[in-house]
Amino acid sequence: MNRLTDSEKLMYEVMGAIADSKIPVIYKGAMVTKLILREHDFDDFARETQDIDASWAGAEPPPMEKLTEMLNAALASLSLTAVVKREYGDKISAGYKITDSGGDVKLSIDIDMRASIDSRTYQFGNISFEGVTPYNVMADKTSVIASDKVFRRSKDLIDLYALAHCVTVKTGDIRGIWERENRVIGSFNAFINRKDELRHSYEKLRRVDMKPDFDMIYGYMSKFLAPFIEAKANTLTWNRKTGEWIGDEPKHKPQTLLDEAREAGRMAKARSKTSPQSHKKNDLDI
Repeated sequence: MNRLTDSEKLMYEVMGAIADSKIPVIYKGAMVTKLILREHDFDDFARETQDIDASWAGAEPPPMEKLTEMLNAALASLSLTAVVKREYGDKISAGYKITDSGGDVKLSIDIDMRASIDSRTYQFGNISFEGVTPYNVMADKTSVIASDKVFRRSKDLIDLYALAHCVTVKTGDIRGIWERENRVIGSFNAFINRKDELRHSYEKLRRVDMKPDFDMIYGYMSKFLAPFIEAKANTLTWNRKTGEWIGDEPKHKPQTLLDEAREAGRMAKARSKTSPQSHKKNDLDI
């Protein structure tokens, strides 16, 4: 996005300094989403963020003390200090507050110790760093909306709405990431059947400049999420310009996994009627 706060600009400087120091992290979250939207000149609204999210990309995470030492060496040129607020553990990310020379907290950074799979290089001015791909961001946000987590992460609705206006993606891209990351995807029950509660969560969302109307977001997202809600088996491609899924599959092709199973049963029954009578299995059969 073109509209950035001074805090967000500082966050990019911090991300660049850490990247320049060769600390092996891959960035994710809102700061990556902003650059994806910026690349496509999407400026319909701006959602402010106050923290940096990253994943460790090295062979083995260092002890907390060593990680803190590495971060402070990287941030010295910006006269900033990384102060531990949470040590990492099983399913717990390392958390830091970043303070200036006067001890004032300027921002925070969370580093997840689960390695990200896909990444690409992002650029902000003369700053460059590795971040997750747009497909990874969309897969993550779609999985959140499929679950009850959407009530506390309603920001993912607005982010996915924006990304769907910018990124051409296939259903297979998103499902492939879910499979590789062993994600258990919900039934979209909250999105489908608890719309009023979702509206309430969305309307409480703060720090969004020119925030879109909930019904507009919901209608657009209903179209984007349809193949995942309906569990369509065929691969479709999202047309970001028209806001529709398109595909080249024949009309008679099964549209869902259940349809595929039924079609396989019909074909097997048809073959049994037309094939010669089968013989009983004997010792020579393999």
